[in-house]
Amino acid sequence: MKILKFYEAEGALKVRADTVDDLFTLQRIIFPNDLVKSESMRKFKSSESDKGEMKEVVITVRVEKTEFDKNAQRLRIMGKIVEGRPLEYVKLNSYHTLNIAPEDVLQITKTEWHDYIVSVVRNAVSDTRKVRLGLIVVDDEKALPAYLLGYGTEFRSEIRSHLSKRMSSKEFAEQEKKYFVAVIQTALEMSVDTVIIAGPGFTKDDIKKFADDAGLLKKSTKKIIYESASTAERSGIYELIRSEKVAGLLAKERIRSEFKLMEDFLNGLGAGKSRSGADSVNEAIDSYEASIVLVNDSVLSDPGVQGVLANAEKNKVRIEVFNSTDEAGQQLHAFKDIACIG
Repeated sequence: MKILKFYEAEGALKVRADTVDDLFTLQRIIFPNDLVKSESMRKFKSSESDKGEMKEVVITVRVEKTEFDKNAQRLRIMGKIVEGRPLEYVKLNSYHTLNIAPEDVLQITKTEWHDYIVSVVRNAVSDTRKVRLGLIVVDDEKALPAYLLGYGTEFRSEIRSHLSKRMSSKEFAEQEKKYFVAVIQTALEMSVDTVIIAGPGFTKDDIKKFADDAGLLKKSTKKIIYESASTAERSGIYELIRSEKVAGLLAKERIRSEFKLMEDFLNGLGAGKSRSGADSVNEAIDSYEASIVLVNDSVLSDPGVQGVLANAEKNKVRIEVFNSTDEAGQQLHAFKDIACIG
């Protein structure tokens, strides 16, 4: 994401969404009643009998709802038109949907830009400069690839080995070779600089030996690291993310930070140093018993949560915004989406 201009007096931030990750970030910070302006297409009819034609317009909507469509790579921003040009193609107070895609420019106007919202934007800007990470967990039955992205973990289709003990030695060796090639090829095709291949048993080691012996990585600049994981399931991916062995690679990735904060929160529950729920967190802030507030992005637009976060800002309490769709965010959801650490 790139910040193009901040009109502080008007409370208007003009940004360009560079990636699909940025669309997800924008959904986290665009709330009902915000004003969003962007170029769009709108059907114009000169008369009732006219079939109409699509016209390019610049429209400002007062937001009522947003939807992030990862498959279509679009952020849909829905609301009533409050301003537009050319005016002859725009009907004020009618409903319209802005379809925001990567490389689109939009302007977001809020009555107040809280620090925790600004920090989400700044993180998105810095995320564009971070190295992304590819992860593949493997065993002798399957391999599960995943990306560690700015908005969390994105899993890809499994690769099945199709190996069977009923095969002859020759058939088994040929099928195993095809499986290993498929795993290495997937790693090479991942749009990242570094891929970690991990899993239980010896499969990962066999893949490494096969790749080295066959010279499959000689012409590649991609860095492939082999580590251990207890399973080739999704839990193995999350285990890998938490692993101290790859801490150096993941230290800058927000998801690792979220896992660590959740661990601190859970450890503090037994000692009475952690609280959850808006009312309880607010009480902790008022009594100076909160040093960090954890909140899911899915509730940032909730008035009650906004009140708690405003109180936290006033008392200079650190606020960490979680991705609600990832595992740490799902854990936080079990604690009413907002919590604090003493």
